[in-house]
Amino acid sequence: MASINREKRRILISRSLRREVMLFAVIGLGYLVQVCIMPYFRIAGSTPLFTICVTAVVTVCYGRMRAFWCGAIYGILFEVMQPSHQLISLLFYPASALLCSVLFADKSMQQLEYERSLGKAGRNRNPILRTVLCAMLNMLIYEVVNLVYIYLRESLMTRSLIMTGLGNLIYTTLLTLVFVIPLRLLFGYPIHQEEPVFRRGMPSI
Repeated sequence: MASINREKRRILISRSLRREVMLFAVIGLGYLVQVCIMPYFRIAGSTPLFTICVTAVVTVCYGRMRAFWCGAIYGILFEVMQPSHQLISLLFYPASALLCSVLFADKSMQQLEYERSLGKAGRNRNPILRTVLCAMLNMLIYEVVNLVYIYLRESLMTRSLIMTGLGNLIYTTLLTLVFVIPLRLLFGYPIHQEEPVFRRGMPSI
């Protein structure tokens, strides 16, 4: 019995370690893809943000803390390596990731149990849908902040800027739809989640 428990513990530790290694590898790769490849996929002035795609997948898979660190890493990298509007990236990425994690990250067992006690469904919604919506909300926040910053600094708000922002939002959302399943599988998370079964107010094991 003890040997079985040790083997299970070893498997869990190994899986957790693999997921952490893959997390930081994909975060780094996501930045490189964004700055080296995405500019070549510009369509009608709109460029997708692969970093937003990665952040959305990390938010749903790993939860609030990893989403914040993912956003913080991207914010620092963009601020140092590719500064555009001062402090925009540094502030936007971690703040937006943290906000979206509240809405779209997997709920804990305690949260699910509490919802069940209130007569609610007590389950996590489809992870693919939540990831796409998370990326969409991230991009919406980014474009709104960007347009407001441009308007306050340059008093410029043209139809062209608004349409470019809308194109960026749509383009990034579609990009997330394409990469969400490969990234989830790369992180070791299933496409469909098995919901916990609750009995007498406690989750069964």
